[in-house]
Amino acid sequence: MFNSENEDMDEIFDVVVVGCGVAGLSAAVSAAQRGLNVCVLERATRDERGGQSRYTEAYLRMKSLDEVADDFEEHLAENTGRYMDPDLMAEMALDRASWSQITRSLAVADADVLSTFATQVPEAVQWLRGMGVRFDFLPTQFLTSSQPRLLPVGGGEAMVETLATQAEALGVTFHYECTARDLVFDTHGAVAGVWAWKRNAGRRRYAGTVVLASGGFEGNPEMLAHYLGPRSVYLRPVCKGGYYNKGEGIAMALRAGAAPAPRRAAISVVTTRSPSTRAPAYRSRPCSCSRTGSSSTSRDAASPTKRPAPSTPGTNGSRAESTSRTRASRMSFSTSA
Repeated sequence: MFNSENEDMDEIFDVVVVGCGVAGLSAAVSAAQRGLNVCVLERATRDERGGQSRYTEAYLRMKSLDEVADDFEEHLAENTGRYMDPDLMAEMALDRASWSQITRSLAVADADVLSTFATQVPEAVQWLRGMGVRFDFLPTQFLTSSQPRLLPVGGGEAMVETLATQAEALGVTFHYECTARDLVFDTHGAVAGVWAWKRNAGRRRYAGTVVLASGGFEGNPEMLAHYLGPRSVYLRPVCKGGYYNKGEGIAMALRAGAAPAPRRAAISVVTTRSPSTRAPAYRSRPCSCSRTGSSSTSRDAASPTKRPAPSTPGTNGSRAESTSRTRASRMSFSTSA
């Protein structure tokens, strides 16, 4: 993280998008459609662009192109949270402005966000169709009570390539094998761009409004061990694209002062994603990330502690995720049965 003015930048754009998945490409195309000068930074090569988006089947929980499933919101609410104290649940039914500090910090799905998401899903599907993505009801590759499911024909790869082609036609600049490392700030402490490392070019600085859409940290053993525990060695990304997710976007946002989502005190390994189905469960230490200011660096003050490993196999999975409001443009696809 460092300060800089535009004249010190290597390239200047209106918008710099970090990540070339469906979220990043959607942001890039939307910005370019508004006449903005946009660039996309992608760690992978052109042939492998798209991260995990490239490999998803992208099954949608919808009963038509214009309607989500009847249980859409209920299903998301039941599978993105945990049992809450009844008093706190009652408080969440009130206006957000009246929520207590405890309620504001709960790691549960916001009912207003779920409702907005459900309302805007059909519009997002229509936007993708306008870009050239085709949808159809096709059989799934897993057992589910709902057959067939709506999905993009050609899966995630078709979405990535269709959106990337649209972006290229709109004049978006792509930098492949280029990894964003940190945010650049101006003299007033506002984000002014990113600095990155590009193959055969070295350190590069890109000026512009920054959109972080670089996924999680499935491909970063250090972050996996920190947030999930040492036995995350038994985990591997569910697809090849996950190896490109190193967590730099999350890390740079936290260093800039982004508020981390509250974490559960205990997290269990998903044994079905492990090379060995006998991988034992473990408990991770609670999050101790802190925010020190919008232009200062947040550090994890946690000190390593020894934790005995429970002998009972885990059955529940978890996902570390960023809750930054700047990711409102992200396209999310529900693949749960």
